[in-house]
Amino acid sequence: IKESKHLVVYTGAGISTSASIPDYRGPQGVWTLLDKGLRSTKTVDLKIVQPTLCHMSLVALAKAGLLKFVVSTNVDGLHLRSGIPRKLLSELHGNAFLEKCDSCNTEYFRDFDTTINNIGPHETGRKCDKCGGKLMNSIINFGESLPIEEYNNALTHSKQCDVALVLGTSMRVKPANLLPLHCRDKEEGKLVIVNLQKTPFDDDALKIYGSTDDVMYLVLKELGIE
Repeated sequence: IKESKHLVVYTGAGISTSASIPDYRGPQGVWTLLDKGLRSTKTVDLKIVQPTLCHMSLVALAKAGLLKFVVSTNVDGLHLRSGIPRKLLSELHGNAFLEKCDSCNTEYFRDFDTTINNIGPHETGRKCDKCGGKLMNSIINFGESLPIEEYNNALTHSKQCDVALVLGTSMRVKPANLLPLHCRDKEEGKLVIVNLQKTPFDDDALKIYGSTDDVMYLVLKELGIE
């Protein structure tokens, strides 16, 4: 990180588990339980969930000028709530608190979950203040294409990346899982994965089996960042 020219961080559900939001592949993850024929009984009100130490560590790295971009598959809205600038973030699977006009593309960041009480798969029932167009939630459902602008921004920064820091994801969902691998196109490129479970790319990376909160606390301490 100290020597990087273009550090990009890729985040998954594992960075939000300490905020009581379940992940997917962990011991009590959504898919893990489904594989056992079970369902998670944990319900979380996203409105009151607070960013984790890991989220805040990324804000600190950005303020220090070390972090150039964040690519996330999380929909919990915690990156923006933590203070990461919108221009430094691609949310590939959407944001539960973001709705967008289907006519003029104006974005509205809400303090409530825009996916609740929708009148269609995406239509929220609200209208755009600027043009009167329909507002749509931004969540990407199974089988839907990723948002083009978000993906293109992520791809552009991934191609510039010389240090890819992957935090809290099992790296199993395409095409998001392939983006960090672009760092290997550079001779000096480094791939670092921090996750409690195995990923398909561990053999090609510096792999740290640990909590993302714990690891990022140590990273900031090593860098001398408060």
